[in-house]
This record gives sequence, structure tokens and C-alpha cells, in this order.
Amino acid sequence: MDILLSGLRQTLRALRRSPGFTLGCILLLAVGIGASTALFSVVEGVLLRPLPYPDSERLVELSQLGVKGQTMRFSDPNFEDVQAQSRTVASLAQVSGPASVAVTGSDEPTFAALSWVSRGFFPAFGVPSVQGRLFAVDEQQEGGAPAVVVSHGFWKRYLGARPLPMDRTLTFEGRAYTVVGVMPESFDYPAGTQLWIPRELERRLTSRTAHNWRVVGRLADGVSLEAARAELTGIARELVGLHGQETNMRDVAVVSLRENLVGPVRPTLYLLLGAAAFLLLVAGANVTNLLLARAASRGRELAVHVALGAGPGALVRRFIAESLVLSLAGGALGALFATWSVHVLLALEPGHLPRVAEVDVNATALLFALGLSLVLAVGLGLVTALRSGRQSPWATLTQAGRTQTGGGSADQARRALVVGQLALALVLLVGAALLGRSMLGLLSLDPGYRTEDVAVLSLVLPPVKDKDAPQARHNIQLQEELLSRLGALPGVRAVGAVNVFPLEGGSGGDGTFLVLNRPDEVKNFDDFGRLAHEPERTGSAEYRVASEGYFHAMDIPLVRGRLFDANDTMESPHVALISESLAKARWPDEDPLGKLIQFGNMDGDLRAFTIVGVVADVRERGLDEAPKPTFYGCSRQRARAFSRFHVAVHGSIGSKALVSAALPVLRELAPELPSRLSTVESLLTGSLASRRFSLLLLGAFGAVALLLSVAGLGAVVSYAVAQRTREFGIRFALGATAGDVLRLVLRQAVVLAGLGVALGVVAALGLGQVLQGMVYGVSPTEPWVIVGVAVLLLGVALLASWLPARRASRVDPMTVLRSEA
Repeated sequence: MDILLSGLRQTLRALRRSPGFTLGCILLLAVGIGASTALFSVVEGVLLRPLPYPDSERLVELSQLGVKGQTMRFSDPNFEDVQAQSRTVASLAQVSGPASVAVTGSDEPTFAALSWVSRGFFPAFGVPSVQGRLFAVDEQQEGGAPAVVVSHGFWKRYLGARPLPMDRTLTFEGRAYTVVGVMPESFDYPAGTQLWIPRELERRLTSRTAHNWRVVGRLADGVSLEAARAELTGIARELVGLHGQETNMRDVAVVSLRENLVGPVRPTLYLLLGAAAFLLLVAGANVTNLLLARAASRGRELAVHVALGAGPGALVRRFIAESLVLSLAGGALGALFATWSVHVLLALEPGHLPRVAEVDVNATALLFALGLSLVLAVGLGLVTALRSGRQSPWATLTQAGRTQTGGGSADQARRALVVGQLALALVLLVGAALLGRSMLGLLSLDPGYRTEDVAVLSLVLPPVKDKDAPQARHNIQLQEELLSRLGALPGVRAVGAVNVFPLEGGSGGDGTFLVLNRPDEVKNFDDFGRLAHEPERTGSAEYRVASEGYFHAMDIPLVRGRLFDANDTMESPHVALISESLAKARWPDEDPLGKLIQFGNMDGDLRAFTIVGVVADVRERGLDEAPKPTFYGCSRQRARAFSRFHVAVHGSIGSKALVSAALPVLRELAPELPSRLSTVESLLTGSLASRRFSLLLLGAFGAVALLLSVAGLGAVVSYAVAQRTREFGIRFALGATAGDVLRLVLRQAVVLAGLGVALGVVAALGLGQVLQGMVYGVSPTEPWVIVGVAVLLLGVALLASWLPARRASRVDPMTVLRSEA
């Protein structure tokens, strides 16, 4: 122990004598350890940590598999059959949502995220409420008393954290709900849900083709995931044998709930963690170079120690003690940097990352940082000791006082580290360049609609129930008045509305429609179900409802036929528009105009549509998703599907000015309704936020790695120039010119940079496999991207080597030879 403490005191004294060297090493290590710890904290919180529920590894999510293997949600009858027969999965529950609803009765009107959950939902998770209670049995049946359980965040923000029971109700979806319970802050399923209501309040659908429900459950005690899959596959086969193709299900997919939540983000997070590890390696290589250079400058001192009897073990302990002090200091500073970085990352993250509330620099992350520090300490110490120990002490002492000519194992190690740094930097830069090229490709796409000078006003009106004609007329009148008032504003050119706006994130649903021979062919849903089993009579599409001005406001071209107009009233025959992709998919060799369509399964209205027009396709869900076949009903005729709608206001005064002008109109017409105002530009920016986030991080890592690697190359060239000063003096004395020496030094720098680039290109080709699926419109091994980054890296490397090479070309031979005399 005394020897160890004495060695540490000597190390601290030696490091204090070289403050620049010490500070540089600590900062380099802090950057590498901090970046790695920050990304590890995100990966650990999102991917590795168990969900915050009892025995969370037993929670599973079920999906139907269709005849083509596609994943679908469950229908009511299929769910009920699986629930009744399964013995391997307990507490099966239906879940739908979250959907945005307008809520009044809280401290302020607001939009909230609502999910419908069936009787087994809360028992499956095993989490009690922190205030009040969960649903009672009589509240979980059709016609039961409306009750709602709220999230902890909603309770604090919109209900003032008042204790339950409350003397107020929350009104949404046309009903007043009693707040009966508050969930813990950690409960977040479905992600982002603020309100939970019983699914049983709504009428069940008898059709097995109405896929509306996600299903969650808990594996029974002692049951494995594989056993549950085997049982559910058998149940699916029995149902097919009993009901035939009516089940629309050939199998049941079972995945762990955690995998279902975090699986989509796993590749991106591991990619970013790998980028942070590359940055750590670059920083570590730079520190190793500094340690080797320091050891070379202390060669005579170390040789004296060896000559006086110090063995190899003593030298190893000395170097490890030095690297230990540097690594622990760098690790401590890196932990602080990681804490700050995590806050910045979560602030920049666009809201698409699950479980962000659980991300922090906790004890596990600090242990990770400590482990990195210790591994780096041992590695740096051993590399320095092994390279320095190869030099003969007697040769060092006899050469004391004379400038070295370079070469030797230590110099080779430094060059090898620089080559590795440059290769790692090139890999990171290629990854960032590919993501950037993909982003530019997406921005250059035509989404099919106007992307500038459009304000978007989102509203939710009271829902229209079955045969509720007064409510339907009230909603239509309010919509017409709102569109008319907005259209009369100065600078407004066109106004229109749709129930699902592009890039807004909502879902209007998709489903199966029927092609009819006559308008009255389907009188009830039994008729619909019978005809739905005739493939030649069916098609599938996204179901949307839009007003007559929507296509003008969004500049969606009419391909043929006509758009909606003022003659399309509630009493007139119902009309529809279809997208070009739907026309090509369902009627490739026919004219779809005049076709009779039954799509009442989407909104409960069985009046048939007549197709009157075809419009261009739009990229509704994202720029990177192909347009979906889409069916548009007229909002004036389908009020039941139009209680949630978005108004597009196009004008010549700019989208922000349009937003400011539209808000007073809404407050005057319906002050009690919460609303949300945005612009198409902001929606477009938000749709690319996840890609921009990955590009930002990978680009930042690549830029830092580039700076560190070229700085390392410049340092190695500078050190080589200093070591070879006598050689350059002799060359000048023998007739060499400044250009000869300049080219000599630059040639050696180019060799190192070229080796690093060549090695990096090989590694970058492997990176293409990792980036597969993360880039759009560009090959992960795009030659021009790799060549461009390689040229950039070579150029920067040459620039970093120019100053030491120029210094070498200005060596005065007489001064050098006199100093060597």
C-alpha cells in the first residue's frame, strides 16, 4: 500500500509539472467517456431496463396474422374466442388509442389522448391507482356509468392535483365522465395516454373483418413465450376450421410488450451508441499518442531508472498509475458531461422515443463510466509501458543529448493509431453523409400537396350518434360557418377541411369496401358481411372525409371527373373521390367514374357512394412512405365521420399570419372548444424530426472525430519533424531544397492519411448493412458519398500536415549543425 501511495504521489507531482499535457488528456477522455455514457444512459433506460410493471417480462401483445402474413388488429369476435380458449395468456384485454379528444370540465379546455381499454387491462399490468380506484364492474358494461381514469400528468396539470373524489366531471365524446382514479406517474400505456375509459361502454361489432383492437395480456405462471405461441396458433387454426375464411386470421402473433414498444428504435439507438464508442476510440488513440510522445521525451529519465535496477513491473506500475489518474479524472468530468448531454439529448429528441421519462444518468450509468475509465487506464498504461520498454536503456543513454532520427516501435505505434483514428472518423462521416443525402432526397420529393403558406386549424366537435340528425346538422352548420368566415379573411385564397390531415399523425382508419351493382344492394351489415367474402366485389383503401374546398386549399390536382361542390348536400346522393393509386389498383382497365361503392363499415352509414372524381396521390403518413390508396367522402354528407377535422387555410400573407388571423374567428364561433393551430411547414419539419435527430448526433460525432483525428495526424507529423531536425539540416547542407523537404514530409502524411482512408472505406462498406432501412432514396454504399467523404478527409489531413511540413522546410542547416557539434 505504501508503495502504491508513493507511486500515486510521484504521478501527481509529474502531472502537475505538465499542466497542458494533463489537461489535454483529461479533456479528450472526458469527451469520449461522456458521449459514451450519455448514449449508454439512453440505451439502458429505453432498451435494457425492464418496464416499470410487476413481472413486466410476462407482459405480451397479440396481433392477428392475415392470410398473407400481414399483421392486423383483432376483431371483437376473434378476440372473444381467443380469450375464452387461451390458458397460457391470462388477463387478455382489448386496447384502442390513444386518440385525440377535446376535453372540457378540466381547469382549461384542452386536447387529450384517450384510450379505450377492456376489463382485463389494468389487472394485466398489475398496477394500482395512486388516487381513487380503477373501474368497477358495473362501469365496464354497455350502458354503464361513464367513468374515466386519468394519468398522473393530466391530474396535476388540468385537475390541479385535487384529491379524489371530485365534484366535477370531464366531458368528451359527447358524454360526461366521472374521474374515479389516477394512475402512477410511471404508468404509460398506450404511450402518451392521458385518459382511459372502459371499452365496454361502446357496442361490440359482430364482423370478424372489423380490425379495431390491439390486445395485451400476461403470460400465465410458468408459461414460456414459445408455449403461448404454440397454443394460440392452434386456437387460430380451430377458428379457421369452424368459421372458414370469415375469421380473416390464419395465426396469432405474440411478442413481448417491451419488444413491441422499443423494437422500432433499437437499430437507431445502437447505431448512435456505436458512433459514441468510435468517438471514444478516437479520443483514446489521441491520448495514447500523447502518452507515447511524453514517454519518448522522458526516455533518458526512464533509462536511468532501469539502469539503477527498476524492473519491468515497476515501469508498468508507473505508467498505469499515470493513466489511472488521467482516466479517473477524465471519467469524473465525463460523467458531468454525460449528465448535461442527456438533458440536451432529451430536449432535442422530437418525442418519438419511447420511455424517455425513465432516461437518466443513474448508478448503472455511473458504474459504466467508471468501468470505461478503468479499462482505459489499464489499456493506456500497458500500451505505453510495452512500447517504451522495448527501447534499450544503454542505447538511450548513449544517444542522450542528440536528436533522434525517428523510427522505432513507439513511432510505428503512433502512426498506426493515427491510421486507426482516420479510419474511424471516415466511418462516422460516411454515416452522417448518407443520412444527410437521404434527408435531401426526402425534401426534394413532391408530397402531392401544398407545403407553404397553409395554416392548419384542428377541432373536435361533439360526436354524431346513430340517427342523431340534430347533432349532425349542428356540426355541419358550424363547419360551414367556420369555413365561410375563414374564407372571407383578407389574404385568404382557399379554405377546406379533412378529417385526417397529412403528416398530422391521426388515423382515420382503413378498411374493406364493396363494389355494388345497385344502390340498395346492402340494407344491413349482414348483407355487407355476406358480400365481403366475394373477392371480385371488394377493395381496400384509407377512408377520409373532406370538404369541397380542401383540394383547392392543398393544391391536390384533379385527375379526371369533378370535385365536391355545393350541390352535394345531406339529402342528395352521396358522392366520393378516389386517389389515383386506388383507381389503378382496383380498376386498372376500367373507368371508375360512376361506380357504386359501399363503405358504411367505416362510419356506420350504409348509404352508397357514387365515384365522381379521381384526385392525385398524397404522401399522407410521411415523405418516406408511398401514397396509400385513399377514398374521400363528402363532409357535408358524412357528418358522423367528421366530428374530428382539420381546416387548411391557404393565403398570400404567410402561414404564421394566417394562424394569427384564424384564431379570433374560432374563439368567436365556438369559444368552448379547444383547438390546435399549426402550419404545414411545422408538420413537415416534425415528420422529419427523428431523421434530423439521428443526423445531428451522428454528424456531431463525426465532426469531433474528424477534428481529433486530424489533430492527431498533425501532432504525429510535428513530432516527427522535431525528431528529424538534424536529418533535415544535413539534407539542406547536401543541397536539398525547401520544396524537397516539404514534399518529403507531406508524402509521409499522405501515406498515413491514405492508409486511414483505405481502411475506413472498407469499414464504411460494412456500415451499409447497419444503415439498411434507415436511409431513403440512396444506397447505403453510395460510391459518390464515400468518395466525397474520403476526399474531404484527405484534404483536411493535408491541411493539418502543412504547417509542420512548412516548418521543416525552413530549418537552418548551420544552426542545426552547430547545435549538434
